[in-house]
Formats: sequence, C-alpha cells, structure tokens
Amino acid sequence: MTDVRMDSSESLSFDVDKNRVGWLVFDQPGSSQNILSAAVLHDLDHLLGELESRIANGQMVALVIQSAKPKAFIAGADVREISAVASAEEGRRASAEGQRIFGRIERLRVPTIAAVRGVCLGGGTELVLACDYRLLSDSRDTKIGLPEVRLGILPGFGGTVRLPRLCGIQNALGLILTGKPISAKRAKRIGLADRVVGAHRFEDEVRIFVRDVAHDKVKPGGFKKNFGQRLLEDTPPGRAILFAMARRGVMKETGGNYPAPLRALETVRSVYTAKPQAAYETEARALGELAVTEVSRSLVRVFLLSQGARKAVPEEQLDSRRTVERAAVIGAGVMGGAIAQLIAARDVPVTLKDINQEALDSGMRHASALLKNAAAKRVFTSEQASLKFALIAGTLVYEQLADVDIAIEAVIERMPVKQGVVRDLEMHLDQHAVIATNTSSLSVTELATAAVHPERIVGLHFFNPVHKMPLVEVVPTAKTSSAALARAFGFVLDMGKTPVIVADKPGFLVNRLLTPYLNEAGFLLEQGTAVGDIDRAMTSFGLPMGPCRLLDEIGFDVAQHVSREMSAAFGERLTASGVIERLKDAGRLGRKNDRGFYLYENGRETGPDPALRSVFRVSGSPGGAEEIRERCLYAMVNEAAFALEDEVVAGPDAIDLAMIMGTGFPPFRGGLLRWADRVGVQKIVTRLTELETETGSRFKPAPRLLELAKRGETFTDPT
Repeated sequence: MTDVRMDSSESLSFDVDKNRVGWLVFDQPGSSQNILSAAVLHDLDHLLGELESRIANGQMVALVIQSAKPKAFIAGADVREISAVASAEEGRRASAEGQRIFGRIERLRVPTIAAVRGVCLGGGTELVLACDYRLLSDSRDTKIGLPEVRLGILPGFGGTVRLPRLCGIQNALGLILTGKPISAKRAKRIGLADRVVGAHRFEDEVRIFVRDVAHDKVKPGGFKKNFGQRLLEDTPPGRAILFAMARRGVMKETGGNYPAPLRALETVRSVYTAKPQAAYETEARALGELAVTEVSRSLVRVFLLSQGARKAVPEEQLDSRRTVERAAVIGAGVMGGAIAQLIAARDVPVTLKDINQEALDSGMRHASALLKNAAAKRVFTSEQASLKFALIAGTLVYEQLADVDIAIEAVIERMPVKQGVVRDLEMHLDQHAVIATNTSSLSVTELATAAVHPERIVGLHFFNPVHKMPLVEVVPTAKTSSAALARAFGFVLDMGKTPVIVADKPGFLVNRLLTPYLNEAGFLLEQGTAVGDIDRAMTSFGLPMGPCRLLDEIGFDVAQHVSREMSAAFGERLTASGVIERLKDAGRLGRKNDRGFYLYENGRETGPDPALRSVFRVSGSPGGAEEIRERCLYAMVNEAAFALEDEVVAGPDAIDLAMIMGTGFPPFRGGLLRWADRVGVQKIVTRLTELETETGSRFKPAPRLLELAKRGETFTDPT
C-alpha cells in the first residue's frame, strides 16, 4: 500500500499510498488502548504540519485517521493529566490547545475520514467530530461517546460545539449529559456515523468508502430533523423549553451534587448560536473551572482507583490464566438467576442448576426477565436478548457440569448445605475447574475444609442487584492457588465488574462496614426518629437510598442472619438494636413480602408504613439530619479503621472503591475515607467520644483512628 513514508512518533505513524491517500494511524506501544496524552497531541500537531505541506503541494487527496488496535480507536485523554491540572487557567489553556489542534484537522483542504473500530471515547470522539466523515465498524467492541461528565468535567476539545450542530441538540445532550457511550448503529441513527460497515472486512470497507468519497458518492451527513425537532431546536422559544426540560432532568438525576452536567448544559445552550471563536472560548473556560473542583478531583480519583483494582493480580498471571469458556451457577434463587443472566449477557454459556424443578423454572424466568428488561432499555436488541438467554441451560443433575471452567454456588446461607454442594461439585467437575462461593457472610476457609482440593476454592461475593452493582468481593483463602485466584479474578473482569480482593474475615468488607450504619438506623428508630427523616438525611447526603429503605431491599430475614453473624464475631460494637427482630417476628420481611419500613404495591414503594409511627413512638429528630448523618456515617468510618487494623483489604483506597461500587457511597465525595479526611479525623474522633459517652461503647474510637488524630494524619493521600 505504502508509496511515501512520512513522519512518525511512538504512538503515531503516517503514510501516503500510491493513490495519494494519507493514512494517519494511532498505535500506542505496549498498550491495548490509545490515549490522547499531551505528548501524543504534540506529535499530532507536528504531523499536521507535514500533512498541510503535502496537501499544498498536491501530494494528498484525502486523509484517513484510524487505529492499529482492533478493539480500540482512542479511549480519551490521559486521566492523570486531568488530575494534575493546578488551576482553572491551566485547564483552560489545555482545552484551547486541544481545540486548536483539532481545528487544524477540520481546516485541512482534503476530505478527512475517521475510520473507527473499537472504543472511541472523550477526546477520541472529539477528534472524529473534527473530520468530514465518520465510518464505524459494527463490531460489538465499537462504542462511541463523551464520558467527561463522569470525571466531573465536560468535552473540552470542541465537543460541545460540534456535536449539537452535527447531531442535533437533543441527541448531543443525550451523549454529553449522561456520559454513556452508544453503539455504531445508534451513532448512524443520530448522524454521528456516515456509514456502518462489517467488522470482518473493515479494512476493505474503509478503502471502498475512501473511493466513494473521492467520487462524490458520499455527502457529509448529520442528523435530519423532522418538523417538530426543527421547531424545538431551531427556534428560541423551542430551545428555551428544551433546555429547561433538560435541566429538570439533570437535577432529578444528580440532585445538584454534580456541577459538570449542569455546566455542560449551560455551555451547549451558550455555544449553539455563538460564533466559533466565542463558542470555543466558552467551552475552554468551562472545562478549566470544572477541572479544579473537588467533585472532579474525587471522580478522577475513583476512576483511577477502579483502574488500579484491575492490577491487584499480576498481569502475567492474568495473561496466562485459563479463560472461562463455560460456567455454572448452583442454586436458582434470585441471586443465582441474576448471576446466570450476567454471565450469559457477556456471551458465555452457563448452566443453572437446582435440585427442584419449580425453583429452576423460577430462576430461568428471573434471568429471562432481566435480559428482556435490558433489551427494553436498549442495552441490546430483543434478538440479542433471545440469543443470550439461549446460552443459559437449566439442569437438575451435576452430570451436566463436567465441562465447565468455573462453578459458582449461590445456595442458601447455611454452611452444611454449601459444603455439601462443594463436595458434589468436586466429584463432577474437571480437575482444573474453579469452585466459587457467593456467600455474603460465611467463612470461605471453613467452606473449603469440605474440599479434597481446597486450593481451587475462592469466594466471589456478588451484590444485589447483580446486573447493576459493579463490585465483586474476591475472597481467597490461605490455600487458594494463584491459578485459581487469577481465573476467578479475570472472570470478574470479563463480566465487566470491578474486583476488590478481600481477606476471609467475618462480613468481608462491605457488609462489615454496612452493619454499624444499618444498626444505627435501628437505634435512631428506637429513640423516636421517623423512618422518613432517617432516610432523607442520608439521601440528601448523596446515597442512593437511606438505611431503612436499604434494609427493605436486603430483606429482614437476610439482615437478621448477617446481624447475628456480625454480633457473634465482633460483640457489642456490632450488635443490632433489636428492631429487625421485632419487625420480622411481626411478619415483615421488607420488599419481598411488600411490608417493611415501607409498603409496596405491584412492586412499587408507596411510602413509609404509618403503622410504624406507633411501634417506634416517633417523637421527631432532636438533632436533625446532621446528627443522623454523624451517627450513621461516623460509625462506618470507625469500623473502616478497625477493618484496616485487621488487614481486611490492602488499604484505604480499596475501602473507598468498595464502598462506592458496592453500596453507592456518593462518588462525588471521593469515598468513605476520603470524605472522612475532609471532615477531619480529629473532629470525627471528638464526636465519636461524645457519642460513646451519650449512647454506649459501640462508638468507642478505633485505635487506628485515635493514632491518626494524635499524629494529625489522614487515611488517604491528599494529593
């Protein structure tokens, strides 16, 4: 193909073929992704000078920009560089520089074509927006989007300016405000892609497209608005309505806790009718100011923690592991059916086993319903949902599991029952298969004593609802082999989840830290605080639901079991108030029987049960929301300090990540312990000491917490 070899850098190369078509290729060495770091942008800027010279001399008639990586175009900017921005002005200048470089692409005097296969996010999407044409592969790996709001910023290389003009305001806001990527087919529907081609012959299709462009067979596309859309987007009154509706949606979704979506909305509104120079200046200024907010710092930290969690198992072990080609789930309850659905959704065949046909049928129906619901939300098509469900096979016998690579038991939380399952699995599985337990509170080490080969046993604690909760606690024992751990850990990654390695200690991590939080809600209820007051105090803090509502979701029977386990392990510090015992004895189970702290009808919550006001003799909340938050959250911080002493996880970062991914602790606060650092360790110790005097020894500060306060130190690195 190559006729003229031109300039290149470590991550970029450029050739001109005999047809005078230029091929600019991104290929970051030693990585599966391409990242638009400052150094790469500098190299791109230099190459564009060469391109402009060649074009001026008539040596080029078209330019194709693509990636050498089969599953990644450009994954976005270097997130560490975002966290290093020291001032709003520095952020503004970085944005303006990216705008300038992409503006050079936009002004090239030959057709420019972005040939995209694989992940195209953030700055990568902004780069293709600067091109004249966009051709996308139909591969499942091809996703395109602008996830900047998830890092507390907005698109800063021209995205807020170009995308609305190409795809319409509503479509652009759908991408910018949610940060969610879309498929190639969806990109075509909204005008972001000019053509979608088969992945199996991508290179050939790119050349065909270039030829069609050269012969004027393709005109630059964009979204074709109907009359109603033109009325809404192309008139001042219509835009006023559109942006007002969008603002209400953002406030409902974020509670105003995340400034980036609101600033992005205002930026799109401002730049849509502005002249280019003013528009780009507005965008750059907005990015600079957002980049130095505490929310952005927190979100970037969470992103980096999630990326770092993937490296808890050495890369060479992950690379050499036996991948999971087939899986099995034992126990067709709610968790079992949900785990089977998750596995099938990732296109891995899975066998769901139970001892009872009725239970098995129920588990299969649950898995089917989850897949249909995902299709209804356009996660994938109805046809894809049917194909994925076909990957789930039901069985009542172990003989059907002989060829699986991993088996996950999700049966009732009783040690003898689980140990019996382990013994049965060992008799029927291949010798290399990993046996995982989804226990939430039982000892994996004790479970493994039932195994002839305990080295193949590992805990994989999924959280409910499985399809939504990103965390999986990976719990090895002292005898778990490195090969078994690597396969289980890699399997979690393959399922699209975030793994956190946790020591085999009572409650593992998340349930242990949730226990004092939930217990304290019970003590507050006994002291006369209303259910609604407790939950509102915590949701206004940023949690997705309050402790009473969370207990309804968990189920009082499960909560009672976990509470007893925690009390037995940790004594008075984690002994519950007795509220759950009383309500369960009164026939309440929470959402599963429509009666908990709240009432439910047809699957929907209808409000707190007014009958509970007399049960708990509600007298109001003397200390208000602040006292509720202090008691519930400081109890969690204190238990986190105890967990660090017990070496349950590697350090404070793992706690912050696990609490965000496993409980919905507000990401904009950076994690439980980063939030505690901002409150002040000394302040928390002082308040815990006061609460210990007022209410009892459950608030006695942990030695680790006292030591930090004495030294004036924090849990987390403040940088």
